[in-house]
This record gives sequence, C-alpha cells and structure tokens, in this order.
Amino acid sequence: MNFPAYANINLDRLNSNLDIIHKRAKVPMTPVIKANAYGHGAAPVAKDIWRRKDVAALSVGTVAEGAELRKAGIKGRIIVLDGFLPEQAGAVSLYSLEVVVSSFDEAKLLARKSARRPIPVHVKINTGMTRLGADPEGALDFFNQVSGLKKVAIVGLMTHFAASNIAKGGSTTQISLFSDIISAIRSSGRTIPPIHAANTAAIFRHPQSHYDMVRPGIGIYGIQEFGGKNAGLSPVLSLFAKVTMIRSVKKGTPVSYQSTWISPGKRRVALVAIGYADGYSRSLSNRAHAIINGKKIKQIGIICMDNCLFDVTGANASPGDDVTLIGGDKRAIITVNQLARKIGSITYETLCSIGRRVARIYVKRGKIKMVREGF
Repeated sequence: MNFPAYANINLDRLNSNLDIIHKRAKVPMTPVIKANAYGHGAAPVAKDIWRRKDVAALSVGTVAEGAELRKAGIKGRIIVLDGFLPEQAGAVSLYSLEVVVSSFDEAKLLARKSARRPIPVHVKINTGMTRLGADPEGALDFFNQVSGLKKVAIVGLMTHFAASNIAKGGSTTQISLFSDIISAIRSSGRTIPPIHAANTAAIFRHPQSHYDMVRPGIGIYGIQEFGGKNAGLSPVLSLFAKVTMIRSVKKGTPVSYQSTWISPGKRRVALVAIGYADGYSRSLSNRAHAIINGKKIKQIGIICMDNCLFDVTGANASPGDDVTLIGGDKRAIITVNQLARKIGSITYETLCSIGRRVARIYVKRGKIKMVREGF
C-alpha cells in the first residue's frame, strides 16, 4: 500500500468474532463502536455490521459519535452509552439517538427537548462501577419517576461491570444486586424493558448476565482480555509502516533524541514512517519489536512524533518495505497485548491511540472494500 502508515482491517474476522460472541450469548447484541471503533474506524465498521440480524443496535460513547454514524448513513438504532451534556439534548432528538440516563434531571431535560416522538432512554443503575448510573438505594424511585415522563420512553434497563475479566472482580455481587433491583421494579407493577449488562468478558465468564441483550466491545475486534479457554476470537487490525530510509552507522553512533541508544558496532538502521502522533507510543522507545520480511527487528532510540528507528542489521530490508508493527504470520508475530504490556498499558488504549494520519484499508473476502486515507 502506498501510505506511510496504514492499518489493515479484516472485516471477515470482525464478522466471525461477532458470530462466536452471538453463539455464546444467544441473545441480540449491541456492538460497541465508540472511540472510532476502538481505532478501527467507526463508520466503516458500522456500515459492515449494522444490518446483521443478531445486531439489535450499535453503541457509541458520545452524542457526537452517534451523529457521525447518522451522517454516514446508518439507519439502525444507536445507543449513546456515556450520557450527554445539557446542550446536547436537542441533538439526541435531532439524530434519533437512544441515550443512557443516570438521573431524573437528565430525563426531564430530554423530555423538554422531545420533538414528535418520545426520546428512547436506557435507565442505568450503578451496581459497583461507581461511574454512571443511579445508586441502588434510589433505583426504584428513579425508574418510576422516568416512567412517568410522557415524552421519554424507557427502552432499556442496564448496568456495567467493574471487573468481569477477573475471577474475583465482584461481578457476581453486582449481578445479585442488579437482580434485586429488577425484582423490585417488577414487584412495583412496572413493565420491565429489555435488560443488558454483559460486556465481552461477562459474555464468556458470566452467562447469567446475558439477559435480553449483550454489549460486546473489545471482543468484536478479536482481543481476549479475560482468562480461561481460548474463545477463538481473531484480531481484526494489523498495523504497518514504510521504511523511508536506511543508513549504515559505525560503533559509538548516537541515535535519535537524547542519544538513548548508542550503536554497539556497525549497524544498519531503518527510519520508519510512524511515530507517537500516530499512536506508536513514545513509551515503547528501546523496548518494542517489529517484523520486516519475516524477521523480527528491534526498535532503537526515542520514538519521535512522526517516525522511529529500527535496527535492521541482518534483515533483508530496503526503503519502501513494509514494517509490521501489529500482526504477522507463522514466522513471527507482534500482538496488541505484547505492545500494551511492555508499557504497562491495556489493549484498549493501544488500539484507541492509533491516530487519524494512519490510513485504514478495509478488506473483505480477500478484496479491498474501502480505503480511508490518513490525514
């Protein structure tokens, strides 16, 4: 590909991951495509999956993300998970979005901005995350108050797990508390809307949390952030950058800012067209590896804003060659998990950090379906 840096997005793997997740959950899904689909590109991902029969809705983080999908032509349901600012209440109605509410004041504000139809909302209960959501002791009153608003329609009852990816993360306690709240609402005579709670880890670890719908996020992109048996998910994204220059250096030659790498002898050094502005973290400096023509190579020196350097001594490397930063084959592979662990981060952050200058190449059935050039 003729881009300095680009990501291959394998849409077949994306759909295969959704198949695996749906087979496990056995209920409709609302795939989470917030944060630019975790760096994969929200609009292209949404366009490829929103018509699936097992996809009930798409979930985003913000009102702006929901508006972006509408402008891209997505007609299906869109749920805004992180609420809204008061100034955005009108946009929720304008773009026909569903939104999570955590307080009666939020619901009343939406009711005032409602146009012809009631605005659909998902009532969120805090069962242990202590982020969004009404606290348990006021959950029943909150639900009843929102139910009384004529221009707001409750279409979901939800919670979120704090640590469903670990064995003793408290998810069982959260599920028990949530079940008590559901029972209290039901006993009050209210109709229970569709219930949803499970993220990717909970889908595989806590089947009792599947309820009426699940919210897979990182898993649809092929990342397994929970222990236990391999779920069979396949990474969707591979990341590449071009070699733009190769030079020979002698022993004692300093490389990049602050001269943190000094050549221990005669070496071939490749300049590669990706830097921390593109999401290749500066914290990886002198710690990361990549692959060129099947051979693993070491990153050297401080990673710069626009580029970085690799020791390609002994490798078959030339200007114009692709360097694999995430991905690989049977000969060698670099995973997102490996990069994240090297800097004490998580796969979510590593993927979401991939910048907009990186072109995205969308491949389906072995053919390029779409190209979004970096800018």
